[in-house]
Amino acid sequence: MARRGLALLLLAAAVLAAAAPLREVFGFPTFYLIFMATVFFWVAQSTSWNILSGYSGYFSFGQGAFFGVGAYATAVLMSRHDFDFIATLPVAGLVAVLIALAIGAVAFRLRSLRGEIFALLTLAVPFIIAPFVRVTPALDGGQGLRVPVPRQYVDLVGGFPEFIFLASLAIATLAVAIAYTAQHSRMGWALFAIRDAENVAEGLGVPTFRYKMLAISLNGFIAGLAGAVFAVQVGFLTVEGVFNLTVPLFVIVMSVLGGRSHWLGPALGALVIVSMRDRLAASGFEGWSLVILGLVLATLVLLAPEGLMARLLIRPRAASLVFAAVFLALAAYGGWGAPLDWLAVAMAAAAVVAFLPVSRRRLRQQEARLLADEAIAGPAEVQPVETEPAEVQPVEVQPAANLLAQPAPAPELGQPVIECLDVARSFGGVHALRGVSLTVREGELVGLVGPNGSGKTTLVNLISGAFAPTGGEIRILGRSTRAMPQHRMAHLGVARTYQIPRPFESMSVRDNVAVAIMFGRQPRSLAEARRLAAEHLELVGLSRLAGARPSEINLHERQLLEMARALAGRPRVLLLDEALAGLNPAEIDNATQVVRRIHQSGVTIVLVEHLLRVVNQLATRIVVLDQGLALADGAPQAVMSDPAVIQAYLGKGAHA
Repeated sequence: MARRGLALLLLAAAVLAAAAPLREVFGFPTFYLIFMATVFFWVAQSTSWNILSGYSGYFSFGQGAFFGVGAYATAVLMSRHDFDFIATLPVAGLVAVLIALAIGAVAFRLRSLRGEIFALLTLAVPFIIAPFVRVTPALDGGQGLRVPVPRQYVDLVGGFPEFIFLASLAIATLAVAIAYTAQHSRMGWALFAIRDAENVAEGLGVPTFRYKMLAISLNGFIAGLAGAVFAVQVGFLTVEGVFNLTVPLFVIVMSVLGGRSHWLGPALGALVIVSMRDRLAASGFEGWSLVILGLVLATLVLLAPEGLMARLLIRPRAASLVFAAVFLALAAYGGWGAPLDWLAVAMAAAAVVAFLPVSRRRLRQQEARLLADEAIAGPAEVQPVETEPAEVQPVEVQPAANLLAQPAPAPELGQPVIECLDVARSFGGVHALRGVSLTVREGELVGLVGPNGSGKTTLVNLISGAFAPTGGEIRILGRSTRAMPQHRMAHLGVARTYQIPRPFESMSVRDNVAVAIMFGRQPRSLAEARRLAAEHLELVGLSRLAGARPSEINLHERQLLEMARALAGRPRVLLLDEALAGLNPAEIDNATQVVRRIHQSGVTIVLVEHLLRVVNQLATRIVVLDQGLALADGAPQAVMSDPAVIQAYLGKGAHA
C-alpha cells in the first residue's frame, strides 16, 4: 500500500511537470509557473520542518539556518568556484545536515533541552551563523553574493521560469515522498511516540536519540536543497535576506494550519497561505495582507486546532466534489476573475464543507486514523466507545481475608535477573538511596514497600534506566548497565509501569500496545504487532476497548493498559510502580488477579505498592526500604512482623 501511495505521488509530480513544456501549447502565462514554484518552495520547507517538529513534537526555529546555509553553499560554489548547479545540491544538503546534527547532538542528549528550551536554542542558531557569514570574505564579507544562472539547464528546459518550476517541483516531491515514507514506517511510529511521551517510548525500546537525529537530518537536508534552488531563483544573496525569521515563522504557520499529524498537511497549508497572500496582493490589499492573513489563520486554528487535513478527511468526498464543482462552474462561466481566483474560491467552499459541525468523538476517531493509516498494513479500525465510565468487568477473586491467610507459594527460583550492588542516588543534596543491595531472581514476585519518600520509585527508575545511579552498580542478567541507554535495557528484558499512567494519547489502546511490540526485544511489523497486541489486551481484559483512545477510558483501564503495554515487549522482569493507586476495592481485586496471571505466565515482577494486603497476597518475598536504605528482606510474614518494619510504618512507639 505504501508503494502504491508513492507511485501515485510520482504520477502527480509527472503530471505537474508536464505544465512546463506545455505552457506555450495551452497559452497560459509564465506567472502561473512562478506561482506554482513558490508553492513548491514552501511545500518543501514546511514538509521538512514537519518531519521533525510535527512528527516528534520538537518545535524548531532552526529552519532559517538550514535553508540559509544551503543557499549560501550553492551561491559560493557557483559564483566563486564555478561549480555546476547540480553538483552543488548534495553539498548544500550535506552542509545543512551537519548543522542539524550539531544541534541534535547537543539538544537531544540533554533532558533539559526540550520544549520551549529547544525552540529557543534553534532560534539562536541562525543569529549565530549570520554574523559569521557576514564577516567571512570567502562566504559573503558583507557585500552580498551574486549567483550565476545555470544556462545549460535553463536552455535545456526552455527558459528560466521553467527551470525554477521544475527544480522546485523536484525538491517538493522529494520532501513529500520522504514525509509519506516516514509516516508509513517504523520511523513515523517512533516519532509519534516521542511526541506523546518520550521517556515512555525510550523505556519501551524505542531508540529515541537515533530517530530524532534522523528526523532533524532529513529536515536539514531538504531545507538545504530548497535553499539551493532559492539562491539561483533570487540571483543575489544577502545575509539579512536569508538568515531571518520569515522562513521559520511561515513554515510553522503552514504546518500547524494544514495539520502536523498527516504527511500532506504542510503541503495543504502551504497552498492555502501562498494562494491567500497572492490574491490579497492582486486585489490591492498588499499592505493589509499580513493583518488579514493573521486574522484568517487565527480563526482557522481556533476552529480546527488539529489542522485542515483532519477536517477534510472527515468528509473527503463531499469536500472534493464541492471544490471541483465550484472551480469548474467558475471556469465555465468565465466572466469573473482568473484561474487563481477560482482556485481560492473553490478552496474556501471546500473549507466550509470541512468545517460543518462534527461530533468530538468522530473527530477523535479521524485523528486516530491519521496515525493508523490503512496504507501501513491493512485497515486500522477505530471502534466507537461509550463516553460514560466503563463498568469494571467482574473476575473471580477470593475474599481478601482468605488471601491474607494464604500467601503466594514459594516459586522455583532461577538465575539472578536484577542485581543492585550498593546502589546510591542523590538529587542535589537529597540522598534518595544510600547504598541499597538487592537481588531479584527469575520466578520471583518481590514486593517493594516502605513509607513515602523511602526511595521505592527512585529504585525503579534506576533499574529501568530512567536515571543513572550516582554510586554502586546495577546488573541485568549479569550485564552491567553502566552507561547503557534505556532502550537497550528494555531490550535486555526490563519493562515498567508508572504511578500515573502515561499512554500515547494520540494512539488507540491497541496501537499503544502494538508500538511496544514493534520496538521490543523481538521487533515485529505493524500488522503482526497489532495481532499480538490483541492477545495482551485480552490478558488484562481490555479487548473490548482496543479501538478506544486513552482519554476515553477510566483510571483502572489506563492502569491495565500500562500493564499490557509493558508486557508487550516480552520482558524478563516487570516493574509495577503503584499500579493499583487510586482504584476502588473492586478494581483492586481485578488488577490483583491480572498481576497474578502475569506472574503465572513466567514473568518476574517487582511490585511497588502501599496496599500491604495486596503485597502479602501476591509477593513471594518482600523488601522494605526506609530513608533510602534496605530495612528488611525476606518472606512476607516474617518481614511484616519485624519490629523495625512496624516502627518504620507506625512510629517509634509502635513496638510497645
